[in-house]
Amino acid sequence: MPNDDPSLVYPSFRGLDYQADKKKTSLFLEILKNDMLVHTPYYDYTCILRFFNEGAIMEEVEEIFVTLYRVAHDSEIAHALITAARNGKKVTVFVEVKATFDEQNNIFWAKKMKSAGINIIYSIPQLKVHAKVALIVLRKNRKKVSLGLLVTGNLNESTARFYTDHILLTANKNLLAELESLFYFLKKHKNPKSENEIIFRHLLIARFNLQKHFLALIENEIINARNGLPSAITIKLNNLEEKVMISKLYEASRAGVKINLLVRSICKYKPGIKGMSENIMVRRIVGRFLEHGRAFIFCNNNKDLIYLRSSDWMNRNIYQRIEVCFPVYDPSLLKEIKGIIAIEMNDNVSAVEVDKDAKNISLAVGDKEIESQKEIFKYLKEKNE
Repeated sequence: MPNDDPSLVYPSFRGLDYQADKKKTSLFLEILKNDMLVHTPYYDYTCILRFFNEGAIMEEVEEIFVTLYRVAHDSEIAHALITAARNGKKVTVFVEVKATFDEQNNIFWAKKMKSAGINIIYSIPQLKVHAKVALIVLRKNRKKVSLGLLVTGNLNESTARFYTDHILLTANKNLLAELESLFYFLKKHKNPKSENEIIFRHLLIARFNLQKHFLALIENEIINARNGLPSAITIKLNNLEEKVMISKLYEASRAGVKINLLVRSICKYKPGIKGMSENIMVRRIVGRFLEHGRAFIFCNNNKDLIYLRSSDWMNRNIYQRIEVCFPVYDPSLLKEIKGIIAIEMNDNVSAVEVDKDAKNISLAVGDKEIESQKEIFKYLKEKNE
């Protein structure tokens, strides 16, 4: 039965129109000018659907590559890919059929896309592909041009309505050359035998260079702290349980690096232990939307390095999956991500602090209530206007 108590029902919500959606020019032309960062559900998903729809109908587009992990039940993205194939584009889709609870739906769409002429690549044995990425290759003035989409969540317009995620739309040649290498690896349909098989310098890919690079980033903060230089680490993820990464964070804390963690679910790191983790604060946020995007911010002597990704610091994500972690290079987008994470760190309504006994401690509200999800929407609305 419907509940008649209005206090138990959220008011209706619609995400903002992204700036590019307000213009009459091609989205692809806008991406070629500047990187874009779409934050769902604060922004409507229309911009992302446009990316695939333009790829389907634009004459210059030659190839489309996509990884799909959890496909929406009536997927507009899958429909766009089918249209692209029927329009003569060469479309390759990697479908992970080991996505828990979504196996049957993923197989259904894989068969439907294959019957439309799409080249379907199914799961790699003993290796789950959890990456959420897309690459579109077009020919412009006889030159090859690539556009990419890298996501912290699923390419799924249904969950995008209530999962907070970050989506990068980019024409950065370095990132997209490596993304093309990743798709080439997936097409070979095998486990990586060596981290030197493909070299990634910009993208961090689990099973290749991801853990090694993160350990180096933390080590850099340790060195800076010991030399009296600015150092800090801010990490937002769903789960933190992998022992090597946790040990490195303990080491950073002992060196004097200030570490702020936003961990929504499993957290095996114990904060507040004297001489061990007293420089680390752990908080979690539970609000209207599911906090899903992962972000990693390293102070780097006040020259921030920021990465976004689709997975956590768990054994399965680091050792048993293909994950993609991508850097944010555009200065305005770096500032935007920092602004969003800062709001979340100051939440005193939906957030709790986690103590060394894993108990959730309510935060003092003080002079002003800060409910991060509402404040982020206001922050982005002001920027958008």
